[in-house]
Amino acid sequence: MPTPPPDALDPAGRELLSRELETLRQALLARHPGLAPELERDGDLLALLRLVPGLSLDQWPQVSETLGLKDWLAVPLNGDDAPFLEQLGRTLEDLAFQTEHDPLTGLPNRRAFDRTMDREVERSRRAGVSLSVAVLDLDNFKRLNDTHGHPCGDEALVETARILLTGIRRYDLAARIGGEEFALVFPETGMTRAGRILERILESLRLVRLGCGNGIRLTASVGLACTKGRGERSPADLLEAADKALYQAKGDGKDRVVTAPLLNLAAPVRATLVEANEKRFLFTGV
Repeated sequence: MPTPPPDALDPAGRELLSRELETLRQALLARHPGLAPELERDGDLLALLRLVPGLSLDQWPQVSETLGLKDWLAVPLNGDDAPFLEQLGRTLEDLAFQTEHDPLTGLPNRRAFDRTMDREVERSRRAGVSLSVAVLDLDNFKRLNDTHGHPCGDEALVETARILLTGIRRYDLAARIGGEEFALVFPETGMTRAGRILERILESLRLVRLGCGNGIRLTASVGLACTKGRGERSPADLLEAADKALYQAKGDGKDRVVTAPLLNLAAPVRATLVEANEKRFLFTGV
């Protein structure tokens, strides 16, 4: 075992611990590239234990914040268990949040969006209520990044997330599902009402002036799809319809909402077993 640092809060000890952990990270990533931080936390899990004499549970939050060890868990080997259990609960809550939220905008990520879609599509089908889904994509985002830099692009994403959160209702969902792509889920909401919400969101985006690039303005294109809750369409069907409407919005000039044709979610009519002339004979004898 490597020599432990004399004091994890002492600059020299902190530097030693930081180098040791970074060496471990790089060695693991070199042998197992799938351990990259953005990897979803699925499959096998392994906990690594490192003894750090002189470091208390009260000091650990400061160390983990300084060294970027938010996903590391400190386990005291003596003393009262209660503080540890409280911190463990907070750590697990933080990890759960990180797993299902985008670190830049704080919005739910694609995993959380997919789970919500599965639930809401099923609920829509069972209750026979409307469900609307929209895909929003920032216009000219690549040009913004290339011209003004990624920090400016990050600011645009954060501002968009803020507009979305203030523009939706408390039971709606706004998620970041791609680079500059966001998705919104409107439970028990028809096409007309969802369209009005989205138009207000676009109006709010047009008023944004980014701090970078001398007050750059933002616009977005939106594709909207709706189901009346009848039939056996999947979440993928609804999302595909919204995506196609989004492409049309881009092609029509951007900065607009385009609504997909209402999905024919009525239960399909079974093909008749008799032709018209057979029906006429059966009912009239002619």
